[in-house]
Amino acid sequence: MSKSKAFQRAFIAFAVLLMLTGIVLLLIEPIKRFNRRRISNEALSAIEKKIESTADEAEMTFVVPKNGNEVEGEDYDFIEETEETAEEEEYSGETVVLNSIGILSISKINCRYSVWDEATQVSLRYGLAHYPDSVMPGEKGNATIMGHNYRDGSMFHRLGELKAGDKVVFTGKDGVDRVFYVEESKIVSSDDLLDYALGNITDERQLTLVTCTYEYGRYGWRRIVICKMEGEPETEETSEITETDASVTEESSYETSEESITETPTEEDTVTYEEITFPEETEADNGTTSDTEAENTP
Repeated sequence: MSKSKAFQRAFIAFAVLLMLTGIVLLLIEPIKRFNRRRISNEALSAIEKKIESTADEAEMTFVVPKNGNEVEGEDYDFIEETEETAEEEEYSGETVVLNSIGILSISKINCRYSVWDEATQVSLRYGLAHYPDSVMPGEKGNATIMGHNYRDGSMFHRLGELKAGDKVVFTGKDGVDRVFYVEESKIVSSDDLLDYALGNITDERQLTLVTCTYEYGRYGWRRIVICKMEGEPETEETSEITETDASVTEESSYETSEESITETPTEEDTVTYEEITFPEETEADNGTTSDTEAENTP
């Protein structure tokens, strides 16, 4: 075999090898994306079943792989933390046990995921994450939930589409829905994110949703959506107490009415009362309320 033919064959083999390497590299990210979505869906399904089948609050855990499905740019944390965050990532073994605090649902943007109780690189790959220095959703104060902006349209990719008045629902481990409404959506610098994420920034029942955005530059900006809770979460226990109180009140009213009918005062029992003059009814006494109306707050 001549040297030229050997060189040609070697060149062809090298070209084929380069092509195959390129194909593998192109497939790595789609495969990771597929695995992250599959595991996220499996986790959501498992948490949903546990919430539906458990009468009392219980541990909602799900096991995920520690490595293999990394997200591009995940080293850029949502909130710049100290070494404590890095230590949290030092899991032992090949898997990680994640604990869920409930499920976040936003029907307008087709978003429904488990919310994990820690905001780490691993937890954010497979769902949303509760920022530990904020309150739990539904409590007085600010609850912060973070999620990746995946380019395939999942997680919080469509968060910027939310407008004032849009509905956001958090279902806790107790099965109770906490309903929030969007009040404001904005883009802030990552340097200012703590001003919106901590739990003590408000006394209201507030929910703040956070994701990365590339509208003003890569990695330096965050999209935040501020929501406010509507009323108090109603549990079955509260409903039963209300019905019982209503029944007792009705029974008491009936007994009082019966007594007033059957007991006829005698002449000796008759007492003459001085006439009492009541002041003229004011607008407030008439039951007329002011025109001030609560904002359609998130």
